[in-house]
Amino acid sequence: MIVLRARIASARVAARVVPVWGPVWLAAVWVRAAQQLAFHYRREEAASAARSGVHCWRALDARRPGRHGARLARALGALAERLADLGRVGEALEVAKEAVALAERQETADVVTLAATRSALSFVSAHAERPGEALAAAERAVSLLRPLDVAPSRTAVAVLATGLSRLGGLLAAAGRHEEALAAYGEAVVLYQRLFRRGCWRYTVPYLCAQGELARQLGALGRYAEALEQGVRPLAYFQLMAGAYPAEYRCVQAALLTEVAQWRGALGQHAEALDGADLAVSLFRHELDVQPERAGAGLAYALRCLAVQLRAQSRPDAAIVALEEAVALRRRLATGSPAQLWPLAELLVEFAELMWGMGRRVPAIRLTAERVAVDRRLLAANVPGVDSSGADAEHVLARDLYLLGVRCRATGQSEEAAQAIEEAIALLRSRAARFADEQAVPADAVLPDESRHTDEAGALPDDPLRDDALADGVLTDAVRADDALAEDALTTALPEDELGGARPVRLSERAWQDDQALLADALEEMAHLHDARGYLVEAFVAIDESVAIREHLAFPPVRNSSAPGEA
Repeated sequence: MIVLRARIASARVAARVVPVWGPVWLAAVWVRAAQQLAFHYRREEAASAARSGVHCWRALDARRPGRHGARLARALGALAERLADLGRVGEALEVAKEAVALAERQETADVVTLAATRSALSFVSAHAERPGEALAAAERAVSLLRPLDVAPSRTAVAVLATGLSRLGGLLAAAGRHEEALAAYGEAVVLYQRLFRRGCWRYTVPYLCAQGELARQLGALGRYAEALEQGVRPLAYFQLMAGAYPAEYRCVQAALLTEVAQWRGALGQHAEALDGADLAVSLFRHELDVQPERAGAGLAYALRCLAVQLRAQSRPDAAIVALEEAVALRRRLATGSPAQLWPLAELLVEFAELMWGMGRRVPAIRLTAERVAVDRRLLAANVPGVDSSGADAEHVLARDLYLLGVRCRATGQSEEAAQAIEEAIALLRSRAARFADEQAVPADAVLPDESRHTDEAGALPDDPLRDDALADGVLTDAVRADDALAEDALTTALPEDELGGARPVRLSERAWQDDQALLADALEEMAHLHDARGYLVEAFVAIDESVAIREHLAFPPVRNSSAPGEA
């Protein structure tokens, strides 16, 4: 930073003494300073430097119109990114769009400028929770620069590496981890090329890209490779956190959490527990100083800690950690709909732990809360998928089914029937939509006419079902009735609230998952009908369940050119 301050001071002097090239140098130094400060997470200073650079380039462009338009466009892109970092998304979007429009108007603008402004638009769109627009802009930025990869300039390499890193992040958020791994791998190679040319200022983005590469390996289950790739970034950020804790302690804690998760998956539970505990301590230290940045990290670290505590046969301590994590996620979700997905994942994990420990009342309450979060995701059109790759509609149906199973296990037949019926209705609606969109043959949707029985067939066991009620279940059932009565978490949203939800276009895999879940839900409904003495309805439901399972075992052959469909 001392060198950076000296360079800015020298450029200011040159701008006063040498009016020909001094102001140009000063404007370029301000933009580069903004980039350097952003690398080191000094966001306020970075935004101020970017604004100064834009001011200088505007003055130069006004003095000689057309000559400095391309550089002004790139400076505007840098300012848009820094404004997005500060949470000023509306202003950042306007600046980013101005940068793209200005770059496209310039006859002298090269592809590097076009790619840089598109990359900035992608960054801002991601902060504005517009993943579709962000992904399209990132792909466009990368496609513009890939043809120059034979003998590119340092600037072109840096812009391409940045674009690939952003593309990898967007792909990872969409659950496309193989593609994200390829993008981050290419970015790491490009940053290494800059290192060989002596561009040390890209150390932080280079090691961040390598850390993200390790995360994608971990997401794909390649834990040993993830540990190997994560060693260098973790060592560097541990060193930097000692000198600059405000900037790098959260980065260090996030990497420690990931490493703990990978070690736990490899069976190294003692080392994983130590790492997760240290990560929690580091995030706690930063929570008061920078709550927005440390809050989500602390919740994730607490979840990782709970997993290791369970592996060490300490479920009570795991419950304490998960309770704090859920409280943090609830608070974060009130301000950002995008935080609903992590909250939903955490609620599932917590409910399963409670159910496995025999604490059925809190497990049902947490499952009901998960259903309420699913409804919010669907009503707010929050993009994304859960860890299994399922969209919000399927997740809602799945959680309604799980809620029904758990309510039936505690003797709450009415609540169970209500949840299962809603799940079945939602799945039938999705099947009908798939038939319309994909031109599926009529027998593939399994209408009422196609139901048939197989007297020799046996229904598979459902791991989520708990037919044998434990001792004391009647007491639990009464308490669970009271719990559900206190808050109407299972009540469906009104029509006007769900009116803004966009139907998701279903793939063949999503349709098959829907049908498998529909078969489970129909089987569960058959049990509920049987318990209430509705034998005809029970037989009809079980017949349709068997028909669906037979159909999934022998899927129809399709004439389609889409990859992965047969």
